[in-house]
Amino acid sequence: MDFSNAALPAHYGLNFTKTFHSQIPTNIDPSKVVLPPPFIVVVTGAGKGLGYNISLAYARAGCSGIVISSRTTTDLDTLEQDINKIASETGKKIDVLKVIADVSSSSDVADLESQVRSRWNRVDVVIANAGVISKYIFPSSPSSSNLPQGLVQDEDWARVMDINLNGVWRVSRAFLPLLEKTQDGPQTIIASCSMAAHSVVSELTPIAYNMSKMAVMRLMECVANDHGKSGIQAFALHPGAVVTPQTKNHAGEAWSGILADDEGLAGAFCVWLSKTKREWLSGRFVSCNWDAEELEMMKDNIVRSDLLKYRMIV
Repeated sequence: MDFSNAALPAHYGLNFTKTFHSQIPTNIDPSKVVLPPPFIVVVTGAGKGLGYNISLAYARAGCSGIVISSRTTTDLDTLEQDINKIASETGKKIDVLKVIADVSSSSDVADLESQVRSRWNRVDVVIANAGVISKYIFPSSPSSSNLPQGLVQDEDWARVMDINLNGVWRVSRAFLPLLEKTQDGPQTIIASCSMAAHSVVSELTPIAYNMSKMAVMRLMECVANDHGKSGIQAFALHPGAVVTPQTKNHAGEAWSGILADDEGLAGAFCVWLSKTKREWLSGRFVSCNWDAEELEMMKDNIVRSDLLKYRMIV
């Protein structure tokens, strides 16, 4: 099966804007952003890959405080060093809080929120980024995908759903009260989603992953619907197709040439998405590959037609 950009069905929304970005465009370069102080950001799954680079993007944009969370201390130590280096080079003061937390643990997530509340008594942006994909099956053929296909091969359903969906639920539920309290900020939740949310093709991504991301998309719509009156805005973000420690060994012909996006693109888009209120886009699926200026020009049509949400065709 051909999984090139042109072959993806239109309803995936890959080319929703005319311009498609694989690198950070100048119009969302986080180093050119000045975030208003105080600006406190929480990033889960920050130890590696996308979460690591999302954290660096907010540091470049000058957030006053950032909470970096993952399950591994050494990863957070390295990230803290990189954030402090950015702060030193830019002359910005960034207060860094490192918290070891597993989003599959309600007590860990509660402790994460408690530490943020104790440190700043506010939070402006929460990035629910922690996520996994089904464990590899390592087929005998080196050209075959390492990812399980169909329900029978995938024995990792419960773990994937618990981290990718329930983890976002735990983080969102824990931080909503503090976000609602921070009424002078953007009050933003961004959950890591995926184009796979629109897919039923397990040849590329396992069904458990697809289903978890589909549910995250609807969850963010529910958060926006129920808490928008308190100022909360929520987004389900496709973070691009990036080589990370988790994706680099997927293997198989279906993955050839797909992982071509800049590892910093998602972070740059997160900063753009959350630096101010964007109620018109809240509760919707967004992709970091889209052009931000073109997206803003489509605002009226997006709102009028209620686009970028799941709806059954009848």
